Amino acid sequence: MSTHDAAVRPSPEQSDAEALTHHGVGGTGGHAHHHSPVAAAPPSARRPRMPIAVWALVIGAFAMGADEFIVAGVVQEIAAALKVTIGEVGHFESAYAVGVAVGAPLFAALGTRLPRRSMLFAATGVFLAGNLISALGPTYGLIMSGRVVSAMAHGAFLGIAAVYAAELVDPARKGRAVATVFTGLTASTVLGAPIGAAVGQAFGWRFTFWTLVVLGGLALIGLLAFLPSSSGRAAQAHAGDKVDGEHGHGARHDQAAEGHGPASETEGLDAHALAHLGGGGHGPSMREQLAALRRPAVWAALLTTLLGYGGVFTSYVYIAPQFTEVTGFSSGWITPLLLLFGAGLFVGNNLGGRLADRRLMPAVLGTIATLAVVMFAMTWLIENKAAAVIGTFVFGAAAFAVVAPLQLRVMNAAGHAPDVASAANISAFTLGSALGIYLGGAAIDGGLGLSSVNWIGGLISTSGMVVAVLSWLLIDRRRSTAEPEEHHH
Repeated sequence: MSTHDAAVRPSPEQSDAEALTHHGVGGTGGHAHHHSPVAAAPPSARRPRMPIAVWALVIGAFAMGADEFIVAGVVQEIAAALKVTIGEVGHFESAYAVGVAVGAPLFAALGTRLPRRSMLFAATGVFLAGNLISALGPTYGLIMSGRVVSAMAHGAFLGIAAVYAAELVDPARKGRAVATVFTGLTASTVLGAPIGAAVGQAFGWRFTFWTLVVLGGLALIGLLAFLPSSSGRAAQAHAGDKVDGEHGHGARHDQAAEGHGPASETEGLDAHALAHLGGGGHGPSMREQLAALRRPAVWAALLTTLLGYGGVFTSYVYIAPQFTEVTGFSSGWITPLLLLFGAGLFVGNNLGGRLADRRLMPAVLGTIATLAVVMFAMTWLIENKAAAVIGTFVFGAAAFAVVAPLQLRVMNAAGHAPDVASAANISAFTLGSALGIYLGGAAIDGGLGLSSVNWIGGLISTSGMVVAVLSWLLIDRRRSTAEPEEHHH
């Protein structure tokens, strides 16, 4: 399964089935010289449109993803308006990260009693309510509570949206529908903070939250208007899942082999999308999932994620004040510089996936080591304008190059039952971010200076690399030598 290719619409000459078979959901694109037997079909047959409800899900995914990054562009403005320190504003992002980690299991429990359609409405409504609280809240505490509330819907919406999108289309286009939803999430990683900075500087920092309210409102209206009830294709697909379960795992494997099962639904998604996507009700039983979660290799991988990635937001949340106070850029430069960081994220995401596909553990160690070195270097690069520009792009690339290797490491450690472990890895990403943001804010408020967040982030990621090395030597190698013996017996 590819984890690094971006979702690309195949050329008109390719049929849906051919696109899934030869390129996955996110292959390198179609080729004009490659014709399929259906090339002469009418345009509507060759390129059927995605249902409008899928595009409502895309807007929702963009809004959820943007909420994760958007405060970084207006840290100084919020601090000045609320008369709090920059470190205290950074806690808004820590609160969001904690909300994501807490909300995922709560919504998962709720999901056992409510249909997916109702869960989508509930998650979007919670997101909307949380950002309304943040936009209107007169005090620091109320804004903080709004951040926690909006974050609780994050993981649930993305996981359910992906599954529902696959049910809204015919089987040959399931993977493309899932990938389409996650284009919203991918775009938000690049555009979230720049949009927040641009809107905040033009209209005031509260309008940054109002932007999220508008996006969430558009998503909710679109879902209410166009998301079909449980009748029709979605119901048939849901019934198919139940029948599938009654006939055991063999049927699921047959579906995946034919290109219409869960495997094809996630094929081609980038690493960031895979990090947010749960199992969607497919795969081994919950008992097997929890058994996989008890493996030492899984816990070592989760700790590697928490620390290895934790250093990223230590620096990133406070990067805007570094640009203005340390580097000397005017506030007008913040939006383009954040866009440059976002471009680095996109490049790093693809690079990390390719490296992980080649050799996983060297990719894990290499990307974490690179991230740590880049963050240490940013301590000095941020003091010069030209160096800061180059460093910002490289930092963005290093920040997301680690995502695919860390996600695949957890999935591999969990074996044939990766869904719960994968969801736990989302919590590891977010809790690591919360820890890093807290430590960075404490350093700034403690008088160590704005640029200190860079070397502190470097230390956090270095500790993650140490955990990765130790677990590789003490657990992974021992497990790899034991598995052939078990297979032999």
